[in-house]
Amino acid sequence: MTNRIGPMDQGILGKIGNKVDEAGTSNKVSKDSAAPDKAPSSPSSTSDTVKLTSDAKLLERLDKTLASLPTVDSARVAEIKTAIENGDYEIDAEAIADAMIRLDRSFGE
Repeated sequence: MTNRIGPMDQGILGKIGNKVDEAGTSNKVSKDSAAPDKAPSSPSSTSDTVKLTSDAKLLERLDKTLASLPTVDSARVAEIKTAIENGDYEIDAEAIADAMIRLDRSFGE
């Protein structure tokens, strides 16, 4: 079985939103008559803790580093633009093809 991945049907968004709104307003919780009338007990000295793995810490550092970098290297763009205008920009088709093959092979790993 396959599922088609594509643009979301915009008409369904309103239907989903309405169902969520209806669920929040019309559903009521009733007291179970079979359950005893006990107040829920809560532990007196417990606390929740979160421990990040080394991979998560690495991803966090990478995210911060990437956020601090500019999205476009303006100096490199200007350099390439000048080279194109002067006719000095050369494309190494073999290097591009090798990189594409390496990328394709990496998907199979």
